[in-house]
Amino acid sequence: MIEERRYTKRELARLYWPKTKNIKSAMKNLREDINRCPELVEELKRIRWNVNKHSYSAEQVRLIIKYLCEP
Repeated sequence: MIEERRYTKRELARLYWPKTKNIKSAMKNLREDINRCPELVEELKRIRWNVNKHSYSAEQVRLIIKYLCEP
């Protein structure tokens, strides 16, 4: 079980894609997973998700886990 806290995009991508050697690829994979789930995208937008930020808030992480399951 991952800790409920703010995670950088790199940290969270590494948790979801631990075997990916290139961190940018892991981040892209996580971003694609998020975008494939319209319900998750809508909930993230509802809480003012800013795709340009370098981290996910604890609330955003909870939503990501809710829809994508725990890494």
